[in-house]
Formats: sequence, C-alpha cells, structure tokens
Amino acid sequence: MIPNDDKISGIQVGIFIYLTVLGVGILTLPASVVKAAENDAWLVTLVSGLLSLIFIYLMCKVGEKYSQYGYVGTLKKLFGGFLGTLIGLVTFVHFLVFTAIELRIFGETTKLYLLTNTPLEFIILPLLLIAAVHARAGIEPIVRFFEFITPMVLFVLIIFILLFLPKSDYSNLRPFFSQEPIKYLKSIDQTIFAYAGYEILMVIFPFIRKPKEVRKPAIIAMLFITLLYTLVIIQVLARFGVKETQSLIYPTMTLVKSSDVPGAFIERTEGLMMALWILFIYTSVISFVYGLSVVGADVLKQRERKHIISLSLPLVYLIALQGDSVADVFKISDLLTMTSSRFMFMILPLLMFLISTIKKGRNRSNEG
Repeated sequence: MIPNDDKISGIQVGIFIYLTVLGVGILTLPASVVKAAENDAWLVTLVSGLLSLIFIYLMCKVGEKYSQYGYVGTLKKLFGGFLGTLIGLVTFVHFLVFTAIELRIFGETTKLYLLTNTPLEFIILPLLLIAAVHARAGIEPIVRFFEFITPMVLFVLIIFILLFLPKSDYSNLRPFFSQEPIKYLKSIDQTIFAYAGYEILMVIFPFIRKPKEVRKPAIIAMLFITLLYTLVIIQVLARFGVKETQSLIYPTMTLVKSSDVPGAFIERTEGLMMALWILFIYTSVISFVYGLSVVGADVLKQRERKHIISLSLPLVYLIALQGDSVADVFKISDLLTMTSSRFMFMILPLLMFLISTIKKGRNRSNEG
C-alpha cells in the first residue's frame, strides 16, 4: 500500500532533484563553459558539480534539524522574524523569475526548431498552465510522475551518448590544463550555476517522510547530473573543437543533428532530443512552481498553496515575455545566476549551516 500523505521518500527526493536540475542547461551549457575554459571545459564542469555536493550536504544537515518548521519557519528561527521573512520573499522572487526564464528559453528554442510560425505566447502558455495544474496536486503526485518517466529518460540519454561516440576526435580535448589558475576559478564560479535547481531541496524538507535519509540520494542525483554534463561537454568538444563550439547557441542540439543513427530507424534525431528536452523543461517548471507556492504560502501564512500558484501565473507569464530576443533572455539569465542564484544555493546554505551549528553549541553550553 503506497501512503497518500503528500510526503515523499529519500529515493524520491533524489529523482525530484535530478529532474529539476536537468533543464535549459543541457542545451546551452557547452557553449558558455567552453567560452570560459576552452579545452578544459569538461574539467571545470566536473569540479563545479563536485563543489555543488558540498552545498547539498549543508542543506541536508540544516533540513534534518529543522524540517518540522518548514522553510520560512527555519529562516525565522535562524535569522529572526523580519530577516527570515525577507529571505523568504527573495526565495519566492527567485523561483518566480527562474520559472519565467526557463519558459522563455523553452519558447524561443521550440520556435526555432519545431514551431517556427507559432507566436511565442501560444508556445509558453500551454506548458505553464499544465505545469500549474500538476503543481497544485502536491509533491507526491509530482514525484510519482517523475518516477514514471525516469526509466525512459535514462534509456534515451544512454542511446544518445552511444550515438555521439562515432566521429569523435578526442585529440580536440588537448592541451590539458592550459589555462591560468585564476581563469579556472572564474570558470568554476560561472559554471556552478548550470546546476541551479537543487536549492529547492531546502523548501521540500517538511514533505519528506524521513529527512535523515535524504543526504545519500540527493548527493547521488547530483553525481549523475555532473557525470551527464561532463560527458556531453567532452563529446561536444571531441566533435566540434573549441572554436566551433564557442560559435554555437545550442551545441548539444547540433551534436545530435550531426550524429548518425545505425540503420536510420530515426530520421530526425533532433526531434527526439527536443522531445526529451521539453520533458526536462516541464519537470523543472513544475518543481519551481511548486517551490514558489510553498514559500509564498509560508510567507503569507496561508494553508492553501493552490491560491498562491493561481496568483503567481500572470506574473510568471509577463516576466517570461520580457526581452526582444533570446540574447536578451540570456543576459537576464546571467544576471539572475550571478545575483540571487549565488545567494540561494551558495551563500544561504552556508549561513544557515553556520548559524544552526552555533545555536546548537550555545544550547549545549546552556544545558551544561
């Protein structure tokens, strides 16, 4: 008998994180990382992913202690009522804008490859509405859907990786370690934001049956994502080299289009890749919409999260339509990742962990 209490298990948390983080990044990451680190882009991606594990560990440690208080409640206990509420509002806006950016990039990419004559509004709106309906159902139905599609997602990803292997020239990865140390540090600082999305872990701890069993599945999920991103960048560099990769908007899609399918049982492999990518975008959008509903309800002290979703949809839609081109959207995305994202999944988890550790030490001293 599967319990129906809107709570999820540790393994389900790992699946949730995996399909939340995979989104826009898998198409756009190779170009941005190769521009920053050139031949060593794969190494920078690997190190950035491993660094993200540290912040996931910190989130888990805090979540284990304060899961009964909820996200905003935990912020208030650690930072005080006013500052905790303010950080909760920042989190809400972060999820709101991130959802809008994912939708806009989804719309622009779909218009470029599939629906060239369809207005952008009619591409974005259906996905947003379907994701909102799904998110209103609660975290357990969301994760059950994620569990259902995970085997298919993994199978298709493995097939694509095997297709990438022919025609790859791994000498394009040389020379190794050719950059100055300061350039590696800057590249890692930029690349770690490709793993954006795992910050939602801080929000969902009250909905986990056994919070102490989350750490291992969450870390394994991020290891899978790190491995996938690293493999994709290795294959892109092996196929196109540094200069050509830097000139491409969506190197992963170009890689798929240039791959040969034995027996030609699939005529347009990019169509299959687009279908998989749309699924990734959908899972990311569901997660972010659910996250903003939880945070918004906590800030406003509302028990009903569904109303928060309904009120947020017009804002998400209007923000998604800002900017005249995909270049403008990427500029907004870069600004977001260098500001709120840096705070949300680097600075905030570290502060929460340090303050919770200090408070725990004080409590022990008082008891003694």
